[in-house]
Amino acid sequence: MEEGAFNAVLQEAAALLKGADLPPDEAGDQRERLLAGFRWILVDEYQDIGPEQYELISVLAGRMLQEEDRKLGLFAVGDDDQNIYAFGGASVELIRRFAEDYAAKPVYLTGNYRSTAHIITMANLVITPAVCRMKAEHPLTIDKARHKAPAGGAWEKLDPVGQGRVQILPAGRDPVTQALAVMTELQRLAACDPGWDWAGAAVIAREWKYLEPVRSFCELHRIPVQMADEEHVRVWRLRETQALVAWLHGRESKLIRADEVSAWLADQAGSPWWDLLREGVEEYGVETRGAELPADHFVEWLAEWGREVRRRQKGLLLLTAHRAKGLELRHVAVLDGGWERIGSGEDRDAPRRLYYVAVTRAKETLVLSRFDSGNMLLDSLPDSPALLRRAPAELPAPPPELNRLYRRLTLEEVDIGFAGRSWQGHPVHAAISALAPGDPLQVRMENGRGLLFDPKGNLVGRLARAYTPLANMRLLTARVAAVMVWERKDTSPEYMDGVRCERWEVVVPELVLERIPAEGRA
Repeated sequence: MEEGAFNAVLQEAAALLKGADLPPDEAGDQRERLLAGFRWILVDEYQDIGPEQYELISVLAGRMLQEEDRKLGLFAVGDDDQNIYAFGGASVELIRRFAEDYAAKPVYLTGNYRSTAHIITMANLVITPAVCRMKAEHPLTIDKARHKAPAGGAWEKLDPVGQGRVQILPAGRDPVTQALAVMTELQRLAACDPGWDWAGAAVIAREWKYLEPVRSFCELHRIPVQMADEEHVRVWRLRETQALVAWLHGRESKLIRADEVSAWLADQAGSPWWDLLREGVEEYGVETRGAELPADHFVEWLAEWGREVRRRQKGLLLLTAHRAKGLELRHVAVLDGGWERIGSGEDRDAPRRLYYVAVTRAKETLVLSRFDSGNMLLDSLPDSPALLRRAPAELPAPPPELNRLYRRLTLEEVDIGFAGRSWQGHPVHAAISALAPGDPLQVRMENGRGLLFDPKGNLVGRLARAYTPLANMRLLTARVAAVMVWERKDTSPEYMDGVRCERWEVVVPELVLERIPAEGRA
């Protein structure tokens, strides 16, 4: 059944639940009608369901029916050690009682095909103290194919210090010293591997605030970085993408090869977005094997590729443990801070399960940061050949740049129609056209709205009312992150009367801010 049709079935089933006061015969007839043709139900991530989902699954499966032939088979996949969404209503108890509810036979899938043996050992050490675990007698093991591989993988030889072990790294006293310690260590690991790629690494934290100094370190040292909570640029609307499409449509020939597009892109000025398009065309060439195909085919491919590439990792990924679930990365560093906090609706082992999720994202190397004040999860770990507790190292004083905050605004925070309210010959269009990604901007506040000016003092944009300045932060600098293309047809009807041209450009800025010292606040 197609996804849309199946979702319709679920909606009807949910409605059936709400109509629980129906006579039993009528309710049973509705269920039979909805599920005609179904024999099995598969529920993935069962540990994340809440009471409402539990009741829906129960009704669909026919758990309370007496006649066995009217019940559906139910196959559930889940891991109570990875229940981390109690704050959203998920109950770890629901998976723990699954066997009792459905007279089911549990099968334990404990083979780990991702991580080195040392990382697997560390994961077991972290989660073992949690109570009422379903896998208490079934620890993770490395898969059979790698059973004889070195416990630390290739890094036993690559890294003369860690030798493939999980490192517990002293992180100083606060998030800034921690960023310096962790990123210095990741740079050291990068130097050990000629094939190091920052796009295969991540820094994971309990809360976003601990990641901000790491982002600042990366900006200072020109390490490619992306925050997982930052909205990705809409590739199709980029000025560069639209220029490429216009060139394609302006050619006499309606056929095109990837190498012809590459040749045109090679003549374009340097820009991170031109570089991104070059990567796309290279992929297109591989997929089409250099064949000459209709230009419209490439345009359609480019639109789809642009949607997909927004989800790709392009540099060191900074994210929270909740956001990291389901990912796997070659190199992972887990920051200290906030792990002792138990959220609303959570049991005492919730932080431990969340830390376990973070740890098990790593495939090859794992660095665990520890504040000088101690870490309740790390300090209780027994000694193990899989662990290396690093002695405190002398690090230089953290540069003041690590206190900065980088924030690329979203289209919702920018006045999209600003230039569109001026006639095509208005100087604002020429001023925006002269800007390129990375160019400096000035931001001035007038009547509660931020105005954007180019280096010559020309007004080139305005921030939307939705933009909210961050408290206790002051603006240091601003720059052009991207220039987007907008059209009259893209405009909402309520704003159409103010549009004065068919097509215009929108400046999307990135702001660099710093914290205002307590003594300097009003």
